[in-house]
Amino acid sequence: MKAIVVIMRPMILPQRLPGLKWLTTGLGIYGAVWITLEGALGQVLALAMLTSLTGVAYGLQQWWGGRQFGRGSWLLLLGGAGLVTGLATGLLSLGFMALKTGLHAHGPEFDPLEIGLVIEQTPLWTLAGLVAGLGLGLLTWSTD
Repeated sequence: MKAIVVIMRPMILPQRLPGLKWLTTGLGIYGAVWITLEGALGQVLALAMLTSLTGVAYGLQQWWGGRQFGRGSWLLLLGGAGLVTGLATGLLSLGFMALKTGLHAHGPEFDPLEIGLVIEQTPLWTLAGLVAGLGLGLLTWSTD
């Protein structure tokens, strides 16, 4: 009986993440448009998600770009990136809600129910980010 040998090559995070400049440009344009609009929860969540995703992507590129990772480290890296993205989306949403309310002088942009919803959903978004990061890690897992 012959033994099957599987050689696993390490995962390498690119030195420059493809599409990151386009993501940053899109975030800047959306942010400029968002600041002029009346407060809407979906718009705030979209801005917070784009901001956190862009920030985490720049962090990955800055600190780990060009490095090699084993399978476990790869899953840990992407799972952690997803977790941070999910948590940051919730926290940035609250910050952007406060910013929008402070900029417009006609009273609160968001009612307490919307603020409470974001607070209640932040742990779920954090977990969803972790699962999405792990899923991305498994999808990009490579073997020879």
